[in-house]
Amino acid sequence: MNGIFCANFATPRSGWQACHSVWCGSCYTPSDTVTFHRTLPQDESGFHWSVAKDVDRHLSARDGDHLVTPFQCDICVFRNIQGRNPGSHDGLVMACIRQANLDACWGRETATVSSPLRAVRQTIQLLSPVGVKPPYPALGPFPVADTMGYTMAITMLLKSRQPGKYATYQQFETIRKLRAGYSNVHMASLIGQDSLRFMGGDKAKQYICSCPTNSLWFDRFAKGCLSRMGQLVKQDRAVSLELMHALCSLLEQEWEAASDIKSRSQVARLGAYSVIAFCGSFRGPEVFMTDLFGLIKYGEERLTAGDKEYVMIPLLGRFKNEVV
Repeated sequence: MNGIFCANFATPRSGWQACHSVWCGSCYTPSDTVTFHRTLPQDESGFHWSVAKDVDRHLSARDGDHLVTPFQCDICVFRNIQGRNPGSHDGLVMACIRQANLDACWGRETATVSSPLRAVRQTIQLLSPVGVKPPYPALGPFPVADTMGYTMAITMLLKSRQPGKYATYQQFETIRKLRAGYSNVHMASLIGQDSLRFMGGDKAKQYICSCPTNSLWFDRFAKGCLSRMGQLVKQDRAVSLELMHALCSLLEQEWEAASDIKSRSQVARLGAYSVIAFCGSFRGPEVFMTDLFGLIKYGEERLTAGDKEYVMIPLLGRFKNEVV
């Protein structure tokens, strides 16, 4: 149980040469010719830092990875999705397969991998003197098909190498949309409908399907890919209540300083837009769905709640969780 080995070990298929792929974990490393983004910890000044045990994260597999995550070697995966042996022109695909496998391995932390490895070793050592066969099931071979979602994993990795909006690579939140697109098509397909089962009533349902991107391996790949790439978040800054009050004060000053109806109308529109957007937590374009006729109608009524007066803002269309 040292190292990691291919679950299709010594299993020739359709005239192909048998797979005898075995590595120690530290030997299974990313491609030397094709690079994928790896986030390094850094402080607010941009200085990269890390603790000693994290320096080599994502740079190799670990002994025992195949015990907690389904594993097939690069050649076997290529055979499963392409139906042939790889050639000299398949270097990029092979690099993606290697990276996908590494990401899947890193879907579990090192301590989570080492604990089962230690338990398996102890079980074998305890049973060997008494002549009892260890109870572990076979780890392969797997079907000659892409049953675990390798093709979509390769697609996501290829997408990640394209330039992004904020960096030289695409963010994980962008490339994960490819998985959602495939899952929707699979659910709508003949094979997806044939395998679809659900539990629950009219409202709450849980679906069971055979979609490859819902496999255990793909779930580990997605987690490991996110762990390697990290997330570059560019959030919009919130508008505080104090800032909104200050804006209203400035608008009041502009209203008083306005010398004609047109200028006051512009100030009033800007103020109404800002207040409606702030109080309703609306996106910018949603404010323009305000019903002006309804706004005038309810504006003429005196609406109160306790000792406070308020204005009703009627809206057109569907907002938030409305369905009608």
